[in-house]
Amino acid sequence: MLLAIRDRTSGWIAYVIVGLLVIPFALFGLYNYVGGGGPQVVATVGDAEITRTQLDQAYQQRQSELRRMLGDQYDPSVFSTDDLRRRVLQQLIDRQVLLNYARDARLRASNEDVSQSVRSQSMFQVDGSFSRDRYEDLLQRNGLTAQAYEAQIRRDLSISLLQRAVESTTFTAQETIDRLIALQSQQRELAWATLKADAYGDGIEATDEDLQAWYENNRERFREPEQVKLRYLTLSPQTMAASIDVSEEAVRARYDERASGSGEDAAREVRHILAAVPDDADDAAVESARERISDARERIRAGESFAAVAESVSDDSGSASRGGALGVIEQGDVADAFADVAWSLEPGALSEPVRTSFGWHLIEVTDVQAAEMAPFEEMREQVREDIALERAERRVTELANELEALAFENPSTLMPAADAAGLEVESTDWISQSTTDRGIASDPAVLDAAFGESMLDTRENSDLIERSEGGYSVIRVTDYRAARVQPLDAVRDEARAAYRREQANEAARADAQRIVDAVNAGESLARASERIANAEYNAPQWSGRNDRSLPAGVRERGFRLSADDERGDPAGVGRLPDGWAAVVVEAVESGDPSAVDAERRNELRQTLSDLDGQASVSAVVAALRDQTDVEVRERNL
Repeated sequence: MLLAIRDRTSGWIAYVIVGLLVIPFALFGLYNYVGGGGPQVVATVGDAEITRTQLDQAYQQRQSELRRMLGDQYDPSVFSTDDLRRRVLQQLIDRQVLLNYARDARLRASNEDVSQSVRSQSMFQVDGSFSRDRYEDLLQRNGLTAQAYEAQIRRDLSISLLQRAVESTTFTAQETIDRLIALQSQQRELAWATLKADAYGDGIEATDEDLQAWYENNRERFREPEQVKLRYLTLSPQTMAASIDVSEEAVRARYDERASGSGEDAAREVRHILAAVPDDADDAAVESARERISDARERIRAGESFAAVAESVSDDSGSASRGGALGVIEQGDVADAFADVAWSLEPGALSEPVRTSFGWHLIEVTDVQAAEMAPFEEMREQVREDIALERAERRVTELANELEALAFENPSTLMPAADAAGLEVESTDWISQSTTDRGIASDPAVLDAAFGESMLDTRENSDLIERSEGGYSVIRVTDYRAARVQPLDAVRDEARAAYRREQANEAARADAQRIVDAVNAGESLARASERIANAEYNAPQWSGRNDRSLPAGVRERGFRLSADDERGDPAGVGRLPDGWAAVVVEAVESGDPSAVDAERRNELRQTLSDLDGQASVSAVVAALRDQTDVEVRERNL
């Protein structure tokens, strides 16, 4: 651009133009030099920092959780608020406070606990078993290393250890359980009068003026969210696998390979002794740890049991109490250096000192697990499907880059990419971010991209989107409708019906309150109900809290009313699915704690302990926050 200016201008005009261009570039560079580099910090918690990226990720995760929980009730305009963002930040601060305390108190999850946590996560499993390949692939796709992910798991487990330690300090007295049983088993004699809203509908008139005024106060009830139409391509391993032929020879070879797992690759039962080495340890500390392991090895060779030495020496507290036993593990469960040695040992043999990122280990294999395989005929189809899916996943990976490149090179059409990948261009009807449709319209990543500003502005093909169900998609917005409140003329019938329902409901509630006021003033429920034309009296009936023979609204209100005439009114208004009820407590009988067996009492004690534990954890977090320097940097939020 500067060369073009030079060619077309001369003299002082050129210098002025170039000068005006240089200023913003210089300021931009200065900004990046003094304050634009590195992650923005939104809060400091003690000596730890919470970055803008962490807050953004947690905020987006919370929005996704709300979208899944609320379904078609989810409204982005309600939840995409500064208030929600600040609540998420406070949760991050609470978490960091606990992490700081766990670190300072040296609360650390064992390697075995981390391994078990990772192996138990279904997203890393294939056919119900942990898959190292899938584990590494998913982490790589999300820009994570195994070391970073496992460090995150260890932090989460450390917080859990702290929470369990706090919860274990709670105590529930016997008298508290007795009071709870007396309340839970309480019986009440309830009478009620039913007032159905439908009975008031015919008397409700909706003039144009009333309807207009009501509509103005309830406009948001008729808001349509912003909507888009999409055209898209999807690369799906599951779909592609159905068209992949797998030969009988390949199926047999894979089965035989799995069956041979009882050999050198089979799972093993292992125990170890660890001399931990901190990340920041110097050479002297590393050598000292190695000497500790060498001394432990000599003690075992001199006749001491492995279990006794592990219990007295090992820094892995989780396994030391079990004689160093890690249980049955697979090669992917431990560090490579550890696995290389463990899978080279014969059962009963003792290793030389082994160095990993955790420190120095002494390893012994106590058993080699034999593989158990079903007959080939029973496994044939499953093995065939596994091979087809693996090939499909590789093919999808190969095609993904080509798909993304062609979609980028032809931003206004998906046809070149579709032809190259052998895919059909598909399309959606109008969809919103709160849609309950299945398929592509239910994928949060797709919806986030579809309603992003760049997609709506340019109407060009998206980047490659990784689908939550596996595979990839490229989308393009073909049409857009902004969010809008529908005019009254478009929803007049709907608004009129809603207005009449609301007015009828209010009329029924007002009559229920009149009956309640009369009963609390000393009149009987039967007598007070006779004066209300639409009231239906129900004679007193004994009920427990969960007695489904009474309407839920009657029970809920009846058991909230005071059981003592001197402390409160005996009558109150309860909500029913089709109206309201005036509810009266006629009599009360407390439950008998002696009638509850020990098993039930223990269940109640556990429930109360859990609730007290949660309250104790909240109190500990509050106390730790009071002792911690917390700074929120408002300008970075």
